[in-house]
Amino acid sequence: MGNETIFRSMLELSAVIPAAILCYLPMKGHLNKKGRRMTLWGIPVLLLWVVVGGAVCYRFRWNTNLWMVPSLVLFALCYCRAIPLSYWKSVSVFLAVCGVFSSMKNLAIVMDALLSPKSGSVVFSLSGATAYALLCWAPLGLVWYPATHAARWLLDEIEMPGTWYVFWILPVAFWGVNIILRPKKYSTLYINQVMTFYPITVLALLALLLFCYSLFYWMAKGLAKNMRLEQENRLLLMQAARYRILQKNIEDTRRARHDLRQHFKALQGCVESGDMARVAEYVKAYGESLPPDTVCQFYKNYAVDAVLHYYGEQAVRQQTDLEVDLQMEEETIIPQPELCALLGNLLENAIDACAGSKAPRIIRLHIRQQGKQALYLTLDNTSDRPPKSYDGRFLSSRHDGFGIGTESVRVIAKRYNGDARFEWKDRMFYVSVMLSSPPNKPEIF
Repeated sequence: MGNETIFRSMLELSAVIPAAILCYLPMKGHLNKKGRRMTLWGIPVLLLWVVVGGAVCYRFRWNTNLWMVPSLVLFALCYCRAIPLSYWKSVSVFLAVCGVFSSMKNLAIVMDALLSPKSGSVVFSLSGATAYALLCWAPLGLVWYPATHAARWLLDEIEMPGTWYVFWILPVAFWGVNIILRPKKYSTLYINQVMTFYPITVLALLALLLFCYSLFYWMAKGLAKNMRLEQENRLLLMQAARYRILQKNIEDTRRARHDLRQHFKALQGCVESGDMARVAEYVKAYGESLPPDTVCQFYKNYAVDAVLHYYGEQAVRQQTDLEVDLQMEEETIIPQPELCALLGNLLENAIDACAGSKAPRIIRLHIRQQGKQALYLTLDNTSDRPPKSYDGRFLSSRHDGFGIGTESVRVIAKRYNGDARFEWKDRMFYVSVMLSSPPNKPEIF
């Protein structure tokens, strides 16, 4: 009897192993060094925790919840420390997994009541604990693909803090409902049709939870698509503005060439009269009236050049000195829309910071590309005040909440195996970005 009791406790506690694996599936690309070490040692440590927990529960006749609940708090803290994402994201994933596994325990209680009919308090028999352990491995296989693709995409792409601030409410509410519905005694399941409707209710709630997660994923996909379209439209507007400038310069040049015959006639008359002073004066006046014979081009890539010209014109209007130094190939190492988005976000933030500055307004942009392997970007701009930050992220100066531009730069850098760093010092804001190719590809854990 003693061996059966300790083995039953171990089986019940072993549910934490598939739950831990499911927690880490979406996080593979986000593990820091500490997280990778924890993952390497995680399964042996959890097995030891299961054995020790089973022995302790048997020795002191504890319910396994007395060992499980404090451990879950400790596991949550270690999980958040091992992953360099915002705590809101990590906690949301952790609670979502706990919510799903609470349904597995409710279903296991029904199976235990069927396998070992009894009327006392809800305590798993050996067969019930075995059924519970097997049930906990089932969702791991069912959600493996969504966890390694859809959930990972959400964590990588959705950077709206307000979304993650409230996302944890759903699994907490679901977890609470499962605990409230859990019977205290097995006899409750034999009243009227409870044995029939209880598992249906649990499965319906689980399906509702998964449907809500799917709905959130589809909405996020649609939002991301709209943001990409907005970004592309903005780029098209910049290109259209650049095209109008080029067209105007071409028309000015044609007009000047057409008028050139008249100027030659005027100069010929001055020369024939022998009045060289008038010739010099006329040539000087004519030279000042000529339009630029060439159009300044920052970069051969037309889209990138349009972005630079768009913000260059804004810099001129607000009397900001913009210095651009590019050493890049025409073929960029990352897709053109993403490079334009990165440059646009950085330059827009820099111009906004300079607009409120009383010191000399300066923006210095330097980009170096090493073949098709790496691209290095630095941007320095005047900023009288340091940007406000919280939890390692910058707050927006335009609205309440985090800044979207800097976070977008971080996401693009991470996507292309790079890094983005921001620093304010001595009334200057410094940005350093490194990108490499090829980008991270989705992998199976």
